[in-house]
Amino acid sequence: MKRSPARILAVTAGLVAGGALFGSLSAAVAITLLMALLRGGVWTPFLLAAVRIGAQLGAVLLPIAGWTLLRRVPLWRTLTGTIVGTVTGSIVGTVVVGMPLYPFGLTIGPVFGAIAGFLWAAIRLRRRFPAVAVAERIRVPHGG
Repeated sequence: MKRSPARILAVTAGLVAGGALFGSLSAAVAITLLMALLRGGVWTPFLLAAVRIGAQLGAVLLPIAGWTLLRRVPLWRTLTGTIVGTVTGSIVGTVVVGMPLYPFGLTIGPVFGAIAGFLWAAIRLRRRFPAVAVAERIRVPHGG
């Protein structure tokens, strides 16, 4: 398959846009779950700030992971796996880092937890879908 610069740029732009979209979705789900558990409701400024940070992180992390770790992973597994990892990491980061270092930890805990959860999910997906050796892909018909 020929790799033209225009195609690489188009795929990268799609990964940036998808990363921003699904990063903001992950942040919205995580902050909604956290606020429902901790306060009993969602406060709009927290939600908007989380969505903004999630979009920025997703726009950076998904293209990097997509071109390096997740090249052979199906797209739907990439998106669902990293969303679950990001949401889980954000919640764990809030509980582990955010609560003991209150109030400063509530700003860094979810962010570092989300990054760690995303990377954990990407590495887990990479291990689940390893590279296929070239000899295994080639099917040579046997002449009779």
